[in-house]
Amino acid sequence: MSIVIDENKRTALEAIFPVSIAETECSHRIKPVVIFNCMQDLAARSINHYDYRYGCEGLAEEGRGWYIIRYRVEFDDYPLDVKELKIRTESRGVQRMTAFRDFEVFDNSTGKRILKAASSWFVVDLESKSVINIQQEYPEFLRYEKREDDLTLAKLKSVEDFDNEKIFHVRYDDLDINNHVNNTVYINWALEALDYEFRSSHSLKTLDIYFKHEVKYGDDIVSKVRIDKENLVTEHVILNAATAEEVCLLRAEHVTN
Repeated sequence: MSIVIDENKRTALEAIFPVSIAETECSHRIKPVVIFNCMQDLAARSINHYDYRYGCEGLAEEGRGWYIIRYRVEFDDYPLDVKELKIRTESRGVQRMTAFRDFEVFDNSTGKRILKAASSWFVVDLESKSVINIQQEYPEFLRYEKREDDLTLAKLKSVEDFDNEKIFHVRYDDLDINNHVNNTVYINWALEALDYEFRSSHSLKTLDIYFKHEVKYGDDIVSKVRIDKENLVTEHVILNAATAEEVCLLRAEHVTN
């Protein structure tokens, strides 16, 4: 998978993001959530670049917003001491309810690719929470066409028999412009259930995420994880503590540093 930037096309966009010391772990690796925040920022810029009507502000005028549903992320090699990220994203178009978007992330100083990713998105009515049929409501939106080298968005299933769990409280600072918890916060909740020894001695290799339900300000969240230390695979379930409803599933493959 490779994203080509063509100034004559509006579907792809590239930007450079500086990385501060506060965004780097003690092992000198960039924090995963920082990468995802930058990807989300560029996705917002890109959809507005494609057409204002489909951008965050354009949809907000109609009482609608973008919700990410799935991620598939494959890391090439987790680099050290990254000072700038160069990120490319491409809108792959829509198929009925679902819009698809690809990403590539590079270490800007070396040109080395950090990861490639695929994602799927819904447009949601912010009041009723109903999913909009994008293809029907916005017939001029680019149609999705599959490519041979596309990443596969996994259909994650829940797991049981967890090894660790942590409880989190939804803070005001966890909310985004749609007044629901930002998707990167779920990633933080999931990874925080891993212990310090595991986190500090391993890096992400792949990541599959399924965002199932939103949570609200003031909710309590339980993040649970099952760890396969032999195969370095972790499976995560995030629950609403009050209702036991699954709000996010995540599966990660890791490599030893």
